[in-house]
Amino acid sequence: MTTRSTFGDQPTKKSFPSYGFGTGSRAQANKLFISQQHTLKATGGTHSPGPAVYLLPASVGGKQPDGRKPDPPVWGFGTSRRFRPKSAPTKPDGHAGNNPGPGAYNTPPASVGPQVLARLSSAPMMGFGTAERKNVRKVWISQEHMKLDMHGMDSPGPAATYQIQSTVGKQVHSTAESPPTWVFGSAARASDTPGLASPGPAGYTLPQSVGPQPDSRRPRSATPGFGAATREKRNQLYLGPGHEKGMHGKASPGPAASYTLVPSVGKQVHSKTATAPGRPFSKASRWASYEREMTKNSVPGPGTY
Repeated sequence: MTTRSTFGDQPTKKSFPSYGFGTGSRAQANKLFISQQHTLKATGGTHSPGPAVYLLPASVGGKQPDGRKPDPPVWGFGTSRRFRPKSAPTKPDGHAGNNPGPGAYNTPPASVGPQVLARLSSAPMMGFGTAERKNVRKVWISQEHMKLDMHGMDSPGPAATYQIQSTVGKQVHSTAESPPTWVFGSAARASDTPGLASPGPAGYTLPQSVGPQPDSRRPRSATPGFGAATREKRNQLYLGPGHEKGMHGKASPGPAASYTLVPSVGKQVHSKTATAPGRPFSKASRWASYEREMTKNSVPGPGTY
């Protein structure tokens, strides 16, 4: 039993539509009219030549055929010789052959001073004045200028002998104020003045501040001392129940007594101390597993025969 294919014509079922590639040409497709706008867009440029037909001129160099575009400048390599031969005609400046060096040119005069070229303006020239001081004094500007400018003209120079007055003591110049002056007193001591006949610091005897104070205005400080009581008298002193714990260990022997310390490893004899667990070494043979195997298999092996 065979199953009919689902592709192609079906005798009992509806056949599926068959699609194929169209065989129409572009000329036939152009005859299809959809709308006026579609015709303008679909056929636009179909009759124009291809890109190979156009010859666009270069935008660099050369003359531009389009009048809206300016012609770019054209540069070329010079064809003149680097060194001018002596047989060449003389130049208008009178030199023949190669170009002259820097020394052949006549440079204009310096830029400082009068300029010979009309297009260059001469810089102003500054000079030192030759007038004397006496001529300067004849120039009058204002009353205030005369007071300031001519002030001190008749005064002696720095090398003159000046007598500078002292600033300590009475000032002879009325514009300077005399500073205050202190002197030592010259009056004799009066015998009837209270305190003058009293002794100096060495004549006083100051009592000590430690111990009994003779002055009643000062309290006597406490005098601590070392105790002289014995231990027997101290044991009779009772302060309270908590104070009895301070007598603990009074009757115990000293550190030099023969103490016997029980080791902390092993069984503890004191009931308050727990015995630590003991870890003994195993007594089993090293080859116990091998010996057990030999005991079970007492039959000799093949090499024995």
